Amino acid sequence: MSLPATIHTSVGQSLLGKITRFFNNGVSDVLVEALQNSRRAGASRVEIDTINVGGRAILVIRDDGIGVDDPAKLVTLGDSGWDAAIAHREDPAGMGVFSLAGRRVEIRSHARGADHGWRVVIPPEAWETGAALAVEPWEIDFGTEIRIDMPEAWIADLANAAANAARHYPLPVLFKGEQLKRTDFLAGAVRVEGWHGCRIGIFHDRGHIPSSYPRINFHGLTVSCPMPSISEVDASETWHVRVDIADAPALQLVLPARKEMVQNAALEHLGEAAERAIFRTIAQTGRHRLARAQWLRARELAVDLPEAEAWLLAWFPRTADGEGMPDGERVAAVPMVLVPDAEPPIEQCAARVLRSGEALGGTLVREVSEFEGYGWYDALPRISDLSFRFETDRGTFRYEEGRTLPDTVQSGYVAAIALDVTVNPSRDGTDAAVCHSMPADVLIAPDDGWSADLEETVILLSPGCAIAPNDLADLLEDTCFCARDDVDDDSWSTQQRNFQMQARQIANALLLGEDAAILERIRDIVHDEIGWLIPAGRQVSMVAGGGQVELAFANAATVSASG
Repeated sequence: MSLPATIHTSVGQSLLGKITRFFNNGVSDVLVEALQNSRRAGASRVEIDTINVGGRAILVIRDDGIGVDDPAKLVTLGDSGWDAAIAHREDPAGMGVFSLAGRRVEIRSHARGADHGWRVVIPPEAWETGAALAVEPWEIDFGTEIRIDMPEAWIADLANAAANAARHYPLPVLFKGEQLKRTDFLAGAVRVEGWHGCRIGIFHDRGHIPSSYPRINFHGLTVSCPMPSISEVDASETWHVRVDIADAPALQLVLPARKEMVQNAALEHLGEAAERAIFRTIAQTGRHRLARAQWLRARELAVDLPEAEAWLLAWFPRTADGEGMPDGERVAAVPMVLVPDAEPPIEQCAARVLRSGEALGGTLVREVSEFEGYGWYDALPRISDLSFRFETDRGTFRYEEGRTLPDTVQSGYVAAIALDVTVNPSRDGTDAAVCHSMPADVLIAPDDGWSADLEETVILLSPGCAIAPNDLADLLEDTCFCARDDVDDDSWSTQQRNFQMQARQIANALLLGEDAAILERIRDIVHDEIGWLIPAGRQVSMVAGGGQVELAFANAATVSASG
């Protein structure tokens, strides 16, 4: 076989056999495609209705546009029949009517300038066979009417699908005689910018923006599309955009279903324009809390912004079970000292010593690495080292981030505990660091540095420690309790209650002695498990030991029970 000299691209006849799979065969797709064609045809309104013909539910879509002068173009795959101007602006694929493939469809149309209208009926099987379809003259007003046999699923979805299709559509849409509600796609925007045939709306909303959120509107057809979003530090709101396309030929939808954007250079340029629009909107607010990397990006996009506002949140120690950072009050216009993140045991025990931070020369504030590079932030003094040192009869030991204590160190009183803090006067490190050593009263050292079994946690107390048992139990909870989420574990509240009971027993044993700890444990059990059984206004006395329990109401006979 000899090779041909030339070849040509073409569409094979077998493609028609697959046409029913080009669209999802849902009523939403059908309405969207029909409304887009009505708009291109210059219609002033679109009517959607249902009728019953011979027991068949029929969907009727009617417009008053220019009509179709050549029926053949309507059912020719890939031949849109639109004039050059529309073809350039909107890239119609000539496939919209094929969203009806597999249905019995009747099309009626009367083109403006034509003497009469026409009608064609397309049986379900004709879509894939290319069978000849009879066209007959028909009396109809100018415009186009499509009648589609509806399956049961369409009937249930029709009202909602019509409302969605009309919501951001530029023309009035009537559903069963009532005009459907329309809203501007950019309603609620903080600001709107024009860009190459588009309107970019900038929004400032609370919460996460899901990927399925519609970002682009093409004359009522909305699609999700990755677009820039910007979150400021310590803010719950997010800056994001929506884009309303009016006349932007380079921005294209993936054919035939038009449910996503073509990832081309024009879309990249739109994304950059949207990002620039967000920064310009932020600039108009006069202040911001952008990370420095975002601030530099704004400069790349020719948007000049001042540095982020010079305030930080007051530092509070984290808890082992906490999510994120505790929110303190804003601190501004006073000397501040940056505190880096550390494990909860370090932070909790250090907080008892540092308190207000005055000993270090300023109010303690939470470190925010995103601000590094701003002049005001880099000039702040910062803690570079936070560790504990304690003395026992076996020597001097150090406890710091990532370190566990030797097995020889046991819970109890020690000769002395000190918190060692190193402060660098600024980020550049040109000035010498300042070291502080301050007495501490409690040091808690879990076995893994974050959360731990209390049986494996070392609790050290200084000779002059005056902490109360309940306060020590609370400190243990803040330092060590972290609920496990394995399916076999109890609920968070049950785990917490059990931990608190164990923490109180350990605190009582250390501070009050073993006898007091046992009595407190019994009181806890009676209070939590038994106390509710005692009638209001009554009292019960108990004598227990040696396997026997004696109970009695006040002024009542004693009741004995064996253990």
